[in-house]
Amino acid sequence: MHRDYQPDWDIYTCAIEDSPAIIGLDLDLRRFAPLKDKPHAIFISVYLNHPRSDGFPQGDEFATLGEIEDSLVEQLEEKLNAYFVGRTISNGVRDFYFYTGNTLLHDKAISDVMINFPNYRYDFGVQEDRTWELYFDFLLPDVQEFQRIQNRKVMRMLQKHGDIGEMERPIDHWIYFSREEERDRYWQHVKKDGFRIEKNSRSSEKDYPFVLHISREDKTTDQRIDQVVMYLWELAREMNARYDGWETVIVK
Repeated sequence: MHRDYQPDWDIYTCAIEDSPAIIGLDLDLRRFAPLKDKPHAIFISVYLNHPRSDGFPQGDEFATLGEIEDSLVEQLEEKLNAYFVGRTISNGVRDFYFYTGNTLLHDKAISDVMINFPNYRYDFGVQEDRTWELYFDFLLPDVQEFQRIQNRKVMRMLQKHGDIGEMERPIDHWIYFSREEERDRYWQHVKKDGFRIEKNSRSSEKDYPFVLHISREDKTTDQRIDQVVMYLWELAREMNARYDGWETVIVK
């Protein structure tokens, strides 16, 4: 793997075949995938014994699924040199996804783990997936959800440092444009919503050389941040621009 790689696990909610689902995945892999030496996808499905009515685990089962996951990851990394890329839970089933180059005795590696959890029913399969379609098309969130995940990352950081989300404070946003007139048009739009211009500048990015840095007083509650950011993000998309994130000060 590339030396810049840093595992970056996060989760989001969605629906899989009309059932509520939670998907967890390593987001940083998207920068390097598909890995040429790992063309095979392995999936393992573990069936919950006592799912809630919404299909998610309850009580002790959460902890047991965590043990199963740790054991599978350890075993498949060691025996097959596999990469653990994601997991889903939906409709009473926990699925684990790996990519590997070597599939020799993968069935034995999996059964050696599951024998320690005799009251769990499981299935598994392996498929060739050179383009990592399973990772990109199934596990990876769409661009909007990805932006929300980035929002939550910043929020977690703020909360960890004692930030009070209900308190308003200036929040800075950066948007990158391919043409100067698109940047001007964007600014005409957002200034009506109370945004201030902090700076117009140039970037070294070939495709998006024009940068707009704006700010506004806002709260950092989940709902508010998602509302503001998704508005700026959507508007940027309409103008072929790229919303590039936000930052703020901690208010205690």
